[in-house]
Order: sequence, then structure tokens, then C-alpha cells
Amino acid sequence: MRRQTRRTFLTTVGAAGAAGLAGCSSIGGSDGDNSSTSSTTKGTDDTSSTSSKGDDTTTKGNDGQNQQGPQTFEDFEKLGPWKIADSQGTLKKSSKEKYEGSQSAHIVGNSKTKYGQIHRMDYGAHPADFSNKNISLAYKCTSHQRSKIAVELFASDRGHIVTMNRTIYGPKGKWIRVNLGTTNQMDGKNIDMSKVFQVRITGRPQDPNTTKPIDFYVDDIKTVSAPKKGMVMLTFDDGRESQYSVAYKKYMKKYGFPGVDAIITDALYDDGYLTKPKMSEMAGDGWDMICHPNTGAKQMDERSRKDQEDLIKESQNWLKGRGFDGYKYMAVPKNVVGPNTFELAQKYFDVTMTFGGGPNALPFIKKNSLMSRAYGHDVATSKKLINYADKYKQVIPLLFHDIGGDNGMPEKKFKAVLEHIKQSNVEVVTLSDLEKKGMLL
Repeated sequence: MRRQTRRTFLTTVGAAGAAGLAGCSSIGGSDGDNSSTSSTTKGTDDTSSTSSKGDDTTTKGNDGQNQQGPQTFEDFEKLGPWKIADSQGTLKKSSKEKYEGSQSAHIVGNSKTKYGQIHRMDYGAHPADFSNKNISLAYKCTSHQRSKIAVELFASDRGHIVTMNRTIYGPKGKWIRVNLGTTNQMDGKNIDMSKVFQVRITGRPQDPNTTKPIDFYVDDIKTVSAPKKGMVMLTFDDGRESQYSVAYKKYMKKYGFPGVDAIITDALYDDGYLTKPKMSEMAGDGWDMICHPNTGAKQMDERSRKDQEDLIKESQNWLKGRGFDGYKYMAVPKNVVGPNTFELAQKYFDVTMTFGGGPNALPFIKKNSLMSRAYGHDVATSKKLINYADKYKQVIPLLFHDIGGDNGMPEKKFKAVLEHIKQSNVEVVTLSDLEKKGMLL
């Protein structure tokens, strides 16, 4: 795109403020801010899945920590232990739609609440042990582009619950693996993850005003051995100049914190945006410069598959050709992930990030996954999610746009988030760091 065309585009959509440019919107609003491999087999939609019985293989990251491969907690080959909770919909097996094995659990929501909820509570004297473990599951929603899924662990009873919420902005009709992270807890001081007597799974539409009940499938719940330390990722969208002059030079460099910057390469060198020398300086201090394709005023999924692929290749080739290793990763413009976007992301990138509203399980299973980010501009929410990442040994990527100025996150609030990270027992990482540490499986 020529410079004049770029400037015309920038004028059309407005200079980036808190919602960002070309691909970053605060979609979900307060809903998001307050929410907080092994051998493979083919699924019915031609996606690969992890082994049904786990993998005892261990990997070793550069920090010397051994990581055991994913272990299957529930394969849904028998639905007997699972029941509909509180009359919230219907549950039946599906041999047509499955992620692995011969069947999955098919849940249709209640016609009044639109929720679908199942639970398993038959552990008796032998509760499930989730201590020092993180979990993921395979999820497929066929009724709504935007939905929410939550897993609750009763550890050990109704008064001690660990909740893992995730907002899903697509893809509708595709199996995805959701690496779950903690977004809430009840009576946290007395949580006992070694004694989980009930697991509850809830799906619902993201739109509270919809008239259509949710229709979704779950399969292949896996556990992974949690790392020794929780992690935080400071991510920025669009390649705004304030991310260099304020976030990096004024604050993060002093703290020794690296970041992840999702670059709209078409906007580089325009007023208010980064230049290649500034990107190189940041990368020299450990930052990842990753892909953020320029979709203009459209969502990524509103473009044809060919257009999406061309934009991805253009972004990748620019970064790769100039020596930025972050070309292997992408932040989805405007967060919405259509089926074509999802398939292309799996083809071209090791990790794809989008809004999810909460932390992610570590180690992170890459196959068919999207890494969740949460907006970082609300200090109280950011602190809460950092605390959960610390306690449960997960990773929370926080998302920022401009820092400072008339439209950006106030510098005082940004510094407060950094100070909380410094005082917490967490490590600030990039996507490249996760790979080096063996945290990407």
C-alpha cells in the first residue's frame, strides 16, 4: 500500500486510540475486562487432535524444567458419570462430531436461559487430583459465532470453586482446543486442588439477548504439569510510536521487561507509528515483533480466504525479510476468528493470539488452539489476572494500545500494572521465550 493510501486509510478509521487501528477493537467491552504433542488422529472436520490416552514423553526447556506430555483426564467415551446440571439443557453422545476417539459430549442449552451445563460429581472417596496441573479441552460451537465456555472445579466443595472462563470469538463450527486459565476463585485461601469432587462445564452465547440456545460439543479434557512459575506477557497492538517512546523507553526497559508488539507493517513510518530502527532496538532488548495483518475497516473473517492469505503472507514476508523472528506468531485483527482465518492461522503460525478474557494453561498445547489475551487498561482486573497466573502457574497476555497522550492508557495506570508484576512471583515473557522454555507443546 502506498504511503498516500495508508494515510487515507488512517484518516478513515481514525488515529488509533484505546481501541487501536485496523484490527484492534474493544469488542466485548466490559464483558471482557471483567471476566476475567503427542500422536495424532483426524477429527471429523479434518483437524488433528492429541492422543486419546496421553503421552508420557517429556520435553526440557532452556530453563532446565522437565515437562511431561499432556495426559487425558476425560475422553467422553462414556457419558455415564456426566449429567445435565440444574436442568440446563440436554446432554447426549455424538459419534458424528468428535475431536478424538469414537464420540464426544453434545450439549444443547435450555430454551429459557440459553445455557447448557453438565457436571461430573461421582468421585466419592477418591476425588480428582488437579494439584500442580493445568487443563484444556476441545470445544466446538455450532450455534453462535461468539460464545463463552466455563469450567468450574469444586475444590473441594461448593464453597471452594476455581472458575476458568473463556470468551470465544469463533470459529463457529470448528473444533478448537481451549487452554484454560483461572478467572475467579471462591475462598481462595482454602482451595484444595488435590480434592476436586465435581467438575462443571457451562456453555452459553456471548450475546445475552439472543433467542437461540447454545449448541456445542466438548471432548478430550487434558491435563499438563504446571511450570514452577506463573508468567505474564505484555502485548501491544498496531505498532504505535508510544509503545517505543513511553512503554519501552520510559518504563519497561528500566524494569527489564520485554514485550510483544503486533505490527501493522503498512502503517510503519507514518505519523504516530514505529519505524524499522525503533523496532530493531526493541527486538534487541528481547521484544517479539509479530504479525498483525492490515484488514482495514473490515474484520479478518469478512474478507475472502485468498485475501486473508495474501494479507498474512505480506505481513510475514515483511517481518521475516527484515530479520524479525516474530513472523511465526500472529495477533488476529479485531479478534473475530472465522473458519478460514482459523485454518490459515494453523497453517502459517506457531501461535495465534486473540481476545479471550483470561489466562492460558501452561504448558500451552498449540494444535488447534488460540491464545487468550485480556485488555490491560483496567488496573484492578490486570492485577487480579496476574495474581491468578501467579497462583495457578499460567500465562496471562495483557493487551495494550497507546500508552500516554490524550487517547492512550494513562502512564500512571500503566506503571501501576508494571509495579504489580515486579512485586509478584511471575516472570515476564514473550512468545519466543515460551518456545525456548518448552512451554509450547
